[in-house]
Amino acid sequence: MSNEQTADLKKNQTGDMIKNALILFVITLIAGVLLGLVYQITKQPIADQNARKVEEANKAVFATASSFGQDNIVDAAAAQSVSSSSADLAGVTIDSVIEAYDASGNVIGYIVQITSKGYNDEIKFSMGITADGVLNGISLISISETPGLGMNAEKVLVPQYTVDGGLDATVTYKVVKDGTGKTSATDTSIEAISGATITSKAVTNGVDAGLLYYTNVLKGGQ
Repeated sequence: MSNEQTADLKKNQTGDMIKNALILFVITLIAGVLLGLVYQITKQPIADQNARKVEEANKAVFATASSFGQDNIVDAAAAQSVSSSSADLAGVTIDSVIEAYDASGNVIGYIVQITSKGYNDEIKFSMGITADGVLNGISLISISETPGLGMNAEKVLVPQYTVDGGLDATVTYKVVKDGTGKTSATDTSIEAISGATITSKAVTNGVDAGLLYYTNVLKGGQ
């Protein structure tokens, strides 16, 4: 092969490399633009859906409330102190606290939104605590645990906390695996979901964190 032919070959190879790089750049640019458009299109519907879930959860845990506060009154330092108070609560975050009002505008309790680290992902839920410190209800907002196991939390786990009435904020719930669970109004035992002890503890730790926050911060009013 002559020197001229070698030079032409290298020139063609260089041209091909530049062309391929430009094609790749254009494809990447188009993909990025399309992803951006999809995000913009779906961002608001997703936000609206999440807001509806939170609203439904709040109503579920405080059905007697006529309205709810719009302001998040969580004390970030106090919330962090709760999470740091024990190893069990280290995976729990207190995201927000809002007030629940009766028809006259009186504070009748609080909605505490919790995020707790589960087996697969974070578990988010709302819990209602009355003004005098009684657990009023729990409602899951989002959960992505193992189908058939941790995903049973809503129907198997959640009802146990308030069976025969919720306990006051001074208690600490504990997860058991002996088949008993919460058997009375004063029992603090929560029967673990079969095959999903981590999920059971994640929710229970979150509940305990919410109750501790009430005792430390909300008891007696802000």
